Amino acid sequence: MNEYTVVVNDCAAVAAVGGPTSIRTRDTVHGPKNFVLNLGYVTAGLPRQLNDREMDLAEIAGSLFAIDNACARGHGDVEWGRAIEAHIPVRDPDYWTHLAPRLEAVFADFTQDRLDLTFHPDPQPNSAPRQRSSPFRPFDCVALISGGVDSYAGSLVLLEDGRRPLGVSHTAAGAITHAQARVAEVLTSKLPDFERVGLTAQKSGPTFPQPEPSQRSRSFLFLAIASIAAAVGEVDDVFINENGVMAVHIPLTAARAGSLSTHTASPAVLERLQGVLSDAVGSPVHINNNLLRHTKPEVVALCRAMNQSDDLVNTVSCWSIGRTGRHCGSCAPCLMRRISFELHGVPDVTYELDAFEDPETLQIEFACDNLTHLVRVIQDLSTQSDLDLQLSYPELLGGGRELSLVDTIDLHRRWAREASAVLGRYSVPASIQ
Repeated sequence: MNEYTVVVNDCAAVAAVGGPTSIRTRDTVHGPKNFVLNLGYVTAGLPRQLNDREMDLAEIAGSLFAIDNACARGHGDVEWGRAIEAHIPVRDPDYWTHLAPRLEAVFADFTQDRLDLTFHPDPQPNSAPRQRSSPFRPFDCVALISGGVDSYAGSLVLLEDGRRPLGVSHTAAGAITHAQARVAEVLTSKLPDFERVGLTAQKSGPTFPQPEPSQRSRSFLFLAIASIAAAVGEVDDVFINENGVMAVHIPLTAARAGSLSTHTASPAVLERLQGVLSDAVGSPVHINNNLLRHTKPEVVALCRAMNQSDDLVNTVSCWSIGRTGRHCGSCAPCLMRRISFELHGVPDVTYELDAFEDPETLQIEFACDNLTHLVRVIQDLSTQSDLDLQLSYPELLGGGRELSLVDTIDLHRRWAREASAVLGRYSVPASIQ
């Protein structure tokens, strides 16, 4: 297990072998800024500026995301987890020290790391972002817009239900930015006063460590910022829309247990996060997922039913698309996307690898592993008893209050039938069975 001591904005002098890792969201006497957290666009049209408590929460969430980025994981499954001692400056250290154990637990839920938080007085706290002259158009909820299939479909469902969401996106580059923009165009065509705003959280300059690509705390950051926007806007509902199979996210193999399988929208984790964020902002926050009872093929079917499936080709799914600008065709999200689109005959992107028809893909270790593990999980979901599935995949118990164990197992069995219907058409996955 890799161990780190991280100090944000040089708020503390701490002893660490080799020296602490420094993250700076502003220039200090000890060095230049190396991480950008820009809340301005998200907060500019809210009814008021953020207060000190809200600013602290936003900066804590941004600091934890930066820490997640700055601390490399070890090689192999055993060395995946990290032990992180983090020192973060805030305006009210006593308040946040009281909440520290719950923040540490939620961070561990997302990342499977051991976090030890210490809060220090911030002698030069940042001012709240300025507000623009015109407020946001009226909104009754906040929805995360990632540029992916599920956030697109979930936002369409909100509009169909008569909701008026404020969209929040992570400001990125290339294919992801393009996808977010195209999704926003469609939503604006259905709700002319729909507004999407961007949050920037990324490394800056040469002094930031080589980024850790897993970034499992991303949901913590964006749900914290969305919850602040909701609270200041005097609405309760925040939406992170993800199909139920990916939300529950059973691991493809035992080696992917824990943070090797993401907990981005895990119902049980989101329930715990909801409690922490409600206490932190001082008003009720309800974190919702309107796709929790749907498989990904069923999400695509929803888009067809709303006559919006032609625009699905402009969404992104690949885990590496932010770095490559292309869909690899062999990662788990690409495989699930292809199955879902093909089942309903929806136009799709061109994949770099054809994991279904090209036998040469099995010579690529990453592609072979992902396809083999997917096929075997589908076989388990199709053939094992309910009891055996619980023993094989205890994550099925993580459906939270909204998804009973019976519902969760039924959801996954439906997904297995849908996937089998597509994989059975092709020689490469058939050869693995």
